[in-house]
Amino acid sequence: MSRHLNHDVNVSRGSESHGRSWPFRYDLIEGLRGLAALVVVMHHLLITTLGHYAVIVFFVISGYCIGAATETARRKGLGWGAFMWRRLHRIYPPYLFAIAFYVATRLLKAGIEGANDLPHSWIVWVQNLTLTQWLTLLFHPVADAPQNPTLVVSAFWSLNYEDQFYLVMALLLMLAIRARISLWVPVSALAVVGLVWNCWLPGGWICGLFIEYWLPFAVGVLLFHALCLSTSRAVRTGFVLVMLILGVWCAARIFPWNPQTPLLLRAYTEWFAACAVTLLLYFARPLSDSVCKSWLWRPLAALGLISYSLYLVNQFNLRLVNEAASHLLPQVPAAVQLTLMVVLQVLIASLFWYFCERPFLNRSARTAEHSHTVAAPEGAR
Repeated sequence: MSRHLNHDVNVSRGSESHGRSWPFRYDLIEGLRGLAALVVVMHHLLITTLGHYAVIVFFVISGYCIGAATETARRKGLGWGAFMWRRLHRIYPPYLFAIAFYVATRLLKAGIEGANDLPHSWIVWVQNLTLTQWLTLLFHPVADAPQNPTLVVSAFWSLNYEDQFYLVMALLLMLAIRARISLWVPVSALAVVGLVWNCWLPGGWICGLFIEYWLPFAVGVLLFHALCLSTSRAVRTGFVLVMLILGVWCAARIFPWNPQTPLLLRAYTEWFAACAVTLLLYFARPLSDSVCKSWLWRPLAALGLISYSLYLVNQFNLRLVNEAASHLLPQVPAAVQLTLMVVLQVLIASLFWYFCERPFLNRSARTAEHSHTVAAPEGAR
């Protein structure tokens, strides 16, 4: 989940007569990530109910960025081990700090109230420390991934899928190189499998496997290929048409006159959201530079920079920020208190980012930070 691509590959451009390919770096993504992170925080504060769909946006962004990372690895001749090491080096250290932070807050709560919220089973701890909580769902499916009883922090359900996405992409990269095919072929094939899986095979169960959320990730990968690798107008037009058809097909199943089970209805809504944000990112690509220079977008880009930290720590600080806001502003409208709570969450995440995430950024990310350049991050939450 390293956040930035090396600059030498970010300036890659196509030269074919049918069009041009865009640089890998897509600055608009950083602000969109920040906006999605803000929605997740507001969801946990009960301000909105759109948090789950903000995670789908993260999956699309992750697909774009990991698509860029796999292409970078291919061009540099990186092996499977080197590719995965860069991903794991970026994901795990901040995650383990977050687990330690969570344990510290639970111990403090136990000392004050006498209630111990920490799990006692060593198996649960092993699964949480290795991001393998999804193994529990293989034998005990649930209706919703955050309901996994093994998760010490329910928000970490999406990181389970991200981890699997990276592993599968590494395997698909090796397959594509050996079979001498484009990576979009196996990515698209798995997207079709994901559609079938969710619509017919498991009956809406959540079994913890990557295929359940592969579709939004896959359309992000295909978006990267359409924008940054393909210079054919036919390919790009075909990509847009497929996204439109899939989006319309999902929308037709969301409306009341086409009743679905609750789980299928949610799946169709997720896919519609994935198609919508993918098309938005496709058509907004020429506007990226101008939008990112606006005063309104810069705070969102700054929020996007710390979005992983915000994702890691916001859920188990809800009571802390609630009591702090009530103490600091005891007699103000609820909207003012909620705004202060969001601000406090951002402040806590900023400190966590500086001390627990920033040291593990790739060198290219550190360089971009010091030069005040916002580069396209990998891995979304």
